[in-house]
Amino acid sequence: MSEPARLVSGPLQTERLSNGRRMLLRELVVEVEGTCITVPAATNTDYTSAPALVRPFIHWSRVDVAGVVHDYLYQTGGIARSEADRIWRLVAMSGEHRANTAQAWGGWLLLRLGGWLPWRRYRRDGNPWAAATLDGCPPEGE
Repeated sequence: MSEPARLVSGPLQTERLSNGRRMLLRELVVEVEGTCITVPAATNTDYTSAPALVRPFIHWSRVDVAGVVHDYLYQTGGIARSEADRIWRLVAMSGEHRANTAQAWGGWLLLRLGGWLPWRRYRRDGNPWAAATLDGCPPEGE
């Protein structure tokens, strides 16, 4: 069975900012269901944030890439919130150190329940980036 998503650009590279967030040092490219999502360098992220109460149940270090992609999709507003949350789940379930199925679905449920707060904030404050870059990916191995 193939993975629901694949990392095209190589490992995540970030720099910690003084406010605790991270900034991408190079672009991150992830393929999800045949579509590439390109997160530009210099994008700010908090990875996957969650209330302290649920952190012991979901290994957030396994979903860092999913969090970066999700933050970018929320920031740009180029797709529906429900689709951005679904993409988080697919990316979380992919890769060498992926979250297990229960963790990925649990994280997705938390996004569906509480993600409207940051979604509204981004819509109110405007989009710092152009619409999300979604296009075809090169075949695996290129």
